[in-house]
This record gives sequence, structure tokens and C-alpha cells, in this order.
Amino acid sequence: MSTMRNMLSPQGGHHSRMMGLGQKPGSAPVSDVVKQTIGCGFTQVPVIEYVTWTVDLPVADAAVTATFGDEIDVLQNPKTVNGVTDVDSSFVINGLLQVDMLVVGFGVHAFAEPQNGTQIGNYVNPAPAPGSVPVSPDSFTTNDITGSPNPLGLAADTTITPAELEWGVCAQNAIWHMMNGYQFQWIMQQRYLLINELAADVAYFGSYAEAVGAGSSSQAFQRYVNRVNTRYASLGAPGAFVPINAQRVGSVGTAPNVGVFHPTRAYDQLDVTYGGLRVQGMTGAINPFRRLFRPVLLEKGIPIGMLLRSQDNYHVTQMQKYLAQSDLLGGTVTTMPIGAGVSGTTVAPAGVIFNELTFPDTATPTTSLVSQQVQTDRVLLKGGAMQLAILIKGFEIWGPWKQYIQQQLVPGGFVSVPGPNQAL
Repeated sequence: MSTMRNMLSPQGGHHSRMMGLGQKPGSAPVSDVVKQTIGCGFTQVPVIEYVTWTVDLPVADAAVTATFGDEIDVLQNPKTVNGVTDVDSSFVINGLLQVDMLVVGFGVHAFAEPQNGTQIGNYVNPAPAPGSVPVSPDSFTTNDITGSPNPLGLAADTTITPAELEWGVCAQNAIWHMMNGYQFQWIMQQRYLLINELAADVAYFGSYAEAVGAGSSSQAFQRYVNRVNTRYASLGAPGAFVPINAQRVGSVGTAPNVGVFHPTRAYDQLDVTYGGLRVQGMTGAINPFRRLFRPVLLEKGIPIGMLLRSQDNYHVTQMQKYLAQSDLLGGTVTTMPIGAGVSGTTVAPAGVIFNELTFPDTATPTTSLVSQQVQTDRVLLKGGAMQLAILIKGFEIWGPWKQYIQQQLVPGGFVSVPGPNQAL
């Protein structure tokens, strides 16, 4: 709540001040106080109401379609939303004003993790018990997981699948598709559209690490692995992402030609990229807030109908895939084939297909060529957070100010009341 004594009350007195716009209005149609208030610098106008969603990715498939479907209603939803990790709100009841408000502008903000990076690993199902983590190599063949004794130390009934862990990638892409898939609408008086524009044209969105160019760095990968495994476990996934701890250097000559693995810590760090998107490349809304042509009077008790409404099915579907636990493929993780009907292992060993030169061992002291098979499916795991917010800039209206605005400023064209004949 802004007092703004020097700007709104030139006399600087306290005996007649009111909260909100400061000194109560005089009898003149347009006083100096009013002129200064309406002409106030836009950056000085406070954000008086807001609702911010924080979404820790991934989101359960059912929650994606329920919360991020045809409408994304940040303001009107309650303070606990399916699929939303945290709701930060200035409202007592979301979307409902407690007092009258003079709105000067609004903001639609969406931000993603500041860093993006991807690292290979393996998905082990079920998750290993403490002290029984299997060998997790950078590559392996079908012989490596079926051979006996098993060279990876896999427990009975345990599967291992090549995996990739993406950090921040899903949040960044989900936001981009969201802003291009939805219209931002501000609905007043049941059906009157105050604003109806593509979200990408009014929203301020991108990475937390805004930059005209991108930078790079390395971070401890273990932190991201821990967060992703914790998140997927909370969503019911039975397995775990296991980082690479071994390098495959070949296989032994004796059937079943299982792999030879050396310990490695080459994958302990994650190479990340910072920034790269600065408010969608400066092609759309380049300011955090949209200023209205003239202030609008909103009355208390009337819901604020600001929402995102689906208008492009392609972008909405892609957004949902990036948000979803399984990319909407079903299951508890994303198991991604190469393409429709293109999946599984490489061709079965025959002749000279996929030959590998073996190491000699005590049973087979000479090298030989053996055919191998590898899995082409990938488990894609995602991590990161995104925020989506709707914010309103303006002043709270108290006491005689509302009457003064209605009787003097609206007829004088200084303030609008939402309606079909009002220019905003």
C-alpha cells in the first residue's frame, strides 16, 4: 500500500492523509494531486496484487491435463493447485479484491531455471538398495545384462536402460510453447474482453539468467541427480537414475562375451548453459509490465478475470509433453523410442553385423570378433522449476476517492470503467 507523501501530498501534512492515494481529494475536478498520481512514473507504481505459481518439474500426467489444459487460471484457482508446488499470493481470496483499486498496468511473467544441461546415465528399476548400486556404464550390450555371472552386478528381476537426465530444458521449452499456445484474456462484466492478445506478445518470459548471449559452466551433477530421483519417487516411479560410474572398454573372448568395465568419474560434473533467452529474443514484450492507455477502476468483490486460454493445439500439446512425467506416453517415466514403430535393440547377431574385437582371457587366449546388440530406447528424465505469475500494478482506493474518481475522473476521461464504450 503506497503512501507516496512527497508526490501525492505536496503539503506533506499528516492530519488529513488517507492510506492508498494519500491526501483525500479536493473539490476541484482535476487537482494537482490527481494529475501527479495519474502521471506517476510507471516503475514507481507498486505491484499491489499478484499470484505466482512455482512448478517443480516434472508434473504428474493427470495434473498436467487438469491444470495446464484449455485454460490456465492463475488468479482464480485456490492457493493449493494440483501439479503446482507452491502458490504465492497477495490476495486473501485469490482473484477477488478486498478494496477498490485503480489499475495502471499488469504483468504476465514466466521464468525457468537459469541453467540448462544434459548428462547420460542409466535407469535402474527397481531402485537399488543402499550399498548395492550396480555398475552403471557409459554403454553396455545385451550380453552385459544377460550374461552370468552378471558383470554389472544387477540383482534378480532388475532392469537397466540407457537414460538421459535433462536439467532446465523442460522448463525452458514448456514456457516457450505455453506463451505461443495461449491467448492472454482479461474478461470483465461476464463477457467483455478488456484485453485479448497472444500471451507471447504481452508476457515477459525467459530464463532467470537473462542474457543477450549464453554462457557456460560446470556444476556438481550429483545435486541434480538427487533432486530428480527424489521428485520421481514422490510421483510413484519405482526406479532411479544412476550416474555413470564405469567406462566400457570392450568384452572378453569367452562366451557370452560380457563387457570389461573400468571405474570412471568423468561424468561427475554437468556442463550447463546459462541464459541465451532474453525475453524471447527481444521480439515481443520487452518490458516486465504492460501499461494501460489510461487507469482502470476495479471494484472490490468482483473477480478479476485474467487467464490464459488455449488457442494453438500444437504448442499446447508440446508444452504438456515437456511438463509431464512421462511426456504423456504413459508410465512413471518417459521411455522414448526412436520413432513410431522404431524401437528396441539393434539387429540380432549374425555374421559380420555389429562386430566387436574381444580381449583374450584365460579360457580364450586369442582375440576374436563377436556380434553384439545394444538397446536403442532411452529413458528421459527431467528436472528443474518454472514460475508463472500474473501481477497487477495500481493503487488501492479508500473512502471518498472512489466517489471522486467516478464523479470527476471518469467523465473527464482520466480514468476508465470497463465497458464497450471505454478506450483503454
